[in-house]
Amino acid sequence: MIQVLKITRTLLAVLRRAFLIFALSSIAVSPAVSQNSAPRATPSTDGSLRLAASSLVEGLSETNWRDLSSWGGAQVATDFIQSEPVEGNPASERTEVRVGFDEEAIYVGAWLYDSEADQILVGEQRRDANLRRFDAFLVVFDTYSDRENGFVFATNPGGIEHDGQVIDEGRNTSRGSGGSRGNQGRQQGGAQGGFNINWDASWTVLTERDDQGWYAFFRIPFSTLRYGTSSEWGINFGRYIGRKNEQVFWAPLPRQDNLYRVSYAGTLAQLDVPVRRSVTVTPYALSSAQKVPAVTSNFDYPFEAGADAKIGITPALSLDLTLNTDFAQVEVDNEQMDLTRFSLFFPEKRPFFLENAGRFAVGNNSSAQMFFSRRIGIGAGGAPVPINWGSRLSGRVGGLDVGMIHMRTGEVDGLAQGNGYTVARVARELPNRSGVGMMYTGRDATGISDDFGRTFA
Repeated sequence: MIQVLKITRTLLAVLRRAFLIFALSSIAVSPAVSQNSAPRATPSTDGSLRLAASSLVEGLSETNWRDLSSWGGAQVATDFIQSEPVEGNPASERTEVRVGFDEEAIYVGAWLYDSEADQILVGEQRRDANLRRFDAFLVVFDTYSDRENGFVFATNPGGIEHDGQVIDEGRNTSRGSGGSRGNQGRQQGGAQGGFNINWDASWTVLTERDDQGWYAFFRIPFSTLRYGTSSEWGINFGRYIGRKNEQVFWAPLPRQDNLYRVSYAGTLAQLDVPVRRSVTVTPYALSSAQKVPAVTSNFDYPFEAGADAKIGITPALSLDLTLNTDFAQVEVDNEQMDLTRFSLFFPEKRPFFLENAGRFAVGNNSSAQMFFSRRIGIGAGGAPVPINWGSRLSGRVGGLDVGMIHMRTGEVDGLAQGNGYTVARVARELPNRSGVGMMYTGRDATGISDDFGRTFA
């Protein structure tokens, strides 16, 4: 019995000593472990991540943007966090982003280092190509700091331009940020919110590659954007590493979300945005020579001319005007086959209707669709109808989102009569992702008093 007690006491002493050694070693090691442990992705709806933009005396160009001294000591956004494949883990490759601005434009420079630079996946070389399965860099600007709307600019190592407008954090849009078109057919038509990938801005992108990785440079004119008077914008950066199926973001995002979720974005501070008005006029002229030998020996010389104008009334409100509108250079629709009794909704690609198309959205895809811009300028059986002139006012006034369109179409003998179309929309965002608004749509046939339609909501 005494021998058993001695063995028990000895065993307890050994266990105590082992526990003490384990505890001391845990205390000694825990700081190192915590430094290397992966932080979990958490919302930063209060803008807790902040990046100060650098005011540049001289603008950046293709010759000096890789020179760090040209960025005027700009702060660096780094320490990106994965959303895939392991949510919350640090990015496997180092990324550094700098932001600067001058009186004309905002600049974004990205240093996208890669330990296997020869394995970088370039992807497709066309505008607005799908970026998801390749290497890519993306930025979103929440220019009104409303945590709901924004502008996305992106590229791949080949230097393509990829851009679009985010409305209501990309609602009704499939998760695949950066080119996944998903459920966007009706949204792009100007009738629904989400992500308008057919919005094509005027901006510049440059990319370079070496044995350390690849690099991207964006020059985005302020005249391209619509923004408020605040010196702070919401901002987030994303990077795709194609061969690893890895998505990383500066302001962490949960796995189920994408860059369109601007409520998670950080804050871009110390901006000094210009408030001057911008005016852009784009005239055009078309002519040709035609002769039908079986009918006449003379040539016909049809001639057409017109113009588009954009007037920035304020940085947040713009007026678009068009006269004798020509859409000859617009991208052709993809062919679709309809075997149902329901109408097809081809995406809107005409520039006049694209900017701020989400201002005319009501509800979601399951709601009644009050306005579909592709119906303007098309007659029975798909015959084109000329647009004689039109105007559109869109943007933000105070806390109100406003949009107004009036278009006047011409008559086509035997196919379509002339019509006037009017659309007006006013909305105000409320807390908790809610809102209230009104909308009016109307059509009046030219010269026929009893041929009209009115809708209010």
